[in-house]
Amino acid sequence: MHVVVSAETGRDDQLRDLYAWLQEETDLRGRVVMEERPPDPGTLGPGTGALQVLLESGGALASMSAAVVSWLRTRTGEVSVKIVDGDKEMEATAGGLRDLDHARVDEITEQVVQTFQRVDSRG
Repeated sequence: MHVVVSAETGRDDQLRDLYAWLQEETDLRGRVVMEERPPDPGTLGPGTGALQVLLESGGALASMSAAVVSWLRTRTGEVSVKIVDGDKEMEATAGGLRDLDHARVDEITEQVVQTFQRVDSRG
């Protein structure tokens, strides 16, 4: 399964931070690639577009889901993450997760896993 993770923040450093956060997960090491876009006029170096994540197992999907939700809970301001695989898409915002208890966070993480596992099982 190949998913695209994008962060809507208006700042490239947020997506780079999410990339680094995902790289800390053992199940995701070597499976996350940063997509770059051409530099904005008047800037040096490429900007960030999205993250490509190759998931070959349910464990890696669960790790990615938990890591994205955990990362969002640490963000301040308006930050949202969209996860896309084919015609399946989910979006979560930092403000919507920050104050939730752990049981609710686990439920949201499981929702992400279930949504994308169905896509994977269709082949």
